[in-house]
Amino acid sequence: MIKLITDENMNKYLELAQIYEKEFAHLTGARTDENGLYPVSTPIDAIHIGYYYCENKLEIGFMVINIESEPYDVCEFFILKEHRKRGSGQKLAFEVFDLHNVEWSVKQLYDAKQANSFWIRVIGEYTGNAFSQQIYEDEKWGKVHMQTFSR
Repeated sequence: MIKLITDENMNKYLELAQIYEKEFAHLTGARTDENGLYPVSTPIDAIHIGYYYCENKLEIGFMVINIESEPYDVCEFFILKEHRKRGSGQKLAFEVFDLHNVEWSVKQLYDAKQANSFWIRVIGEYTGNAFSQQIYEDEKWGKVHMQTFSR
């Protein structure tokens, strides 16, 4: 089950985002601030909306998308480690894709091989393999894998 990230439940996003940012810090180069906190890469705002994935009423992950223009871009995607490899990530992605009848782009850091494998499998299943993939030079992240598809 998914639910929208709002001001009222933002604290859980910020908590999960710390775990997410720490997990990828070795690839992104992110460093903690004087309070021991990582900067959150994508804030929830007018053009970035987010969804929690919930199991047993607990938020176990999130997906943040940029809705400024098409293709909508998956900016952040995270499932807690202990809930991975059980279909939770695929369910989250499918539910969010189903909510928005748009063109999509999904990017992974070039060296994030598990993330790339996950997205190729999930997008392939979602689209019947009707997607394209390329290596792309992203302004912020450098070399990334990028998949594009239409819902």
